[in-house]
Amino acid sequence: MFSSAYALAIVSSLAIVAQAFNPAIRSPNPSLQKRLTGQTVAFACFGGGGDCECPTDLNGGSGVLINVYPGYQCAYPNGACTWDDKTGALQNIFQTNCPTSAPCSTAGGCSCPLDLDQNTGVLINQFTGYQCAYPDGACTWDFDGNLQNTAQTNCPTDAKCVQSGSDS
Repeated sequence: MFSSAYALAIVSSLAIVAQAFNPAIRSPNPSLQKRLTGQTVAFACFGGGGDCECPTDLNGGSGVLINVYPGYQCAYPNGACTWDDKTGALQNIFQTNCPTSAPCSTAGGCSCPLDLDQNTGVLINQFTGYQCAYPDGACTWDFDGNLQNTAQTNCPTDAKCVQSGSDS
């Protein structure tokens, strides 16, 4: 009797574990369902007329464009804000805590303004260039094609932004 009760407990435990890890047999639980919040990741878009193509990395890997910037970003408790570093125009307009305009100073560069919730921000990125993700790590180049994260060994050191259907 002890061994059959023990066996029943093990089988029951395994069924619970299987149910937790296999969505096909899991009972519907709304708290475990994927939810779309409508919140987007902050990134700036190049206003020069298109995106950059990712070159093949030094390991032969294909890249995926993850950012094209002229701009700067500030982190705040309620979300990051991204502005164009030339015009100050807000790039991620659906981030509700961000001022719609925050131009950089011609004398002192870019600094983070108070957000609309009166929080102080921290400058997390000021960059003009593009980034590509690869299986062996992301590569970041400025628009002259100079590699910015030189310690990343899979990245070509020179990769000027080339746009589809373009000679540049």
